[in-house]
Amino acid sequence: MILLRYLVFSLMIACFVLVSHIEIVSAEDKPESPEASTPEVEEEVDESEIAFYSDRYIFRSKTLDDLILVVLVFERGRQEEGFYGEFFGAIFERNHWVFLEGNDKYAYASSDLKNIFPSYYANVEGTNVSGFVLGYDAGDYTIEISSGPVEEIVRPDEGPVIEKSIGVAEAVVTIHGKEHWGDLVHESLLWKGFNGLKRYKGLFKDYQAFYLKTDTGQQIYLHQNKSDRNTFKKKYDFSETLAPEVGVIFNQGKNVHTFKPPMSLTPIEQTTPPFALYKIPKRWEIEVDPELGSIFLWSRDNASINWLLGGYAIMAIEGIIKNNGEEERVWGFSEYYP
Repeated sequence: MILLRYLVFSLMIACFVLVSHIEIVSAEDKPESPEASTPEVEEEVDESEIAFYSDRYIFRSKTLDDLILVVLVFERGRQEEGFYGEFFGAIFERNHWVFLEGNDKYAYASSDLKNIFPSYYANVEGTNVSGFVLGYDAGDYTIEISSGPVEEIVRPDEGPVIEKSIGVAEAVVTIHGKEHWGDLVHESLLWKGFNGLKRYKGLFKDYQAFYLKTDTGQQIYLHQNKSDRNTFKKKYDFSETLAPEVGVIFNQGKNVHTFKPPMSLTPIEQTTPPFALYKIPKRWEIEVDPELGSIFLWSRDNASINWLLGGYAIMAIEGIIKNNGEEERVWGFSEYYP
């Protein structure tokens, strides 16, 4: 099986090289057209006006027994060519992930990037103060999420270039007319000078992020990125990049624990996605401190968008916190970039 997998990879690479060679030769032999010799003059955009906005919404069901997760992400920005929007959605129910329809770029008719212009199938209204109403309707799913006001948990990045905040609110999701209570995580990001449509090499390496909750209402947020920040900033001439790691436990309106770097997020078990040359985590043991114990996590199910040498994976997480012989259940959402 392993030999067959690598034979398939070799064939894919060979085909890619052959097609690339044909395209290059064709481009060299093709005479320049009159239109190509007189290109239209495009409006120049100051680099300081390029910006990237992202609003991520994660619904988590109230209990682990009937785990439901809904992830809706609205990204938009301005680059040299104008304004753009991208949408990503996924739902976890009945112990299985499904990617929603419309996960792609979409026409962005508005220049107001702070407010979210709807994608083809999804929309969002509201603010952290008023609460949110999100809707999605396409394919096999009709989804509506309503939340109360959002309480901020942490600000991993706060500065003139990058602003990132994470908060949570009580919420209810309606799927096919049936209500499920839980909460809604809202993660907002503004990055000035960042082009979200461009694939920046070196932005992520072994990136892991967890959005978790417990039976007693504790909120646990963890993320760790092992990329070389200085090399990345120098390569793309950025003054700032995302914080390498942040970890907090939030309960009853206050931060009850801040994880000191480096956090112990190294997985104790990994798995290889189909047709991939990398592994994704499957189980973790995370040390907190003697007072709060340790967190044991495992992936109930994962779904991935694979590239040959990289990819993106989302996971439905469950686990327990062990402390002095007592256990408390944990569940939520996680994502991973190799």
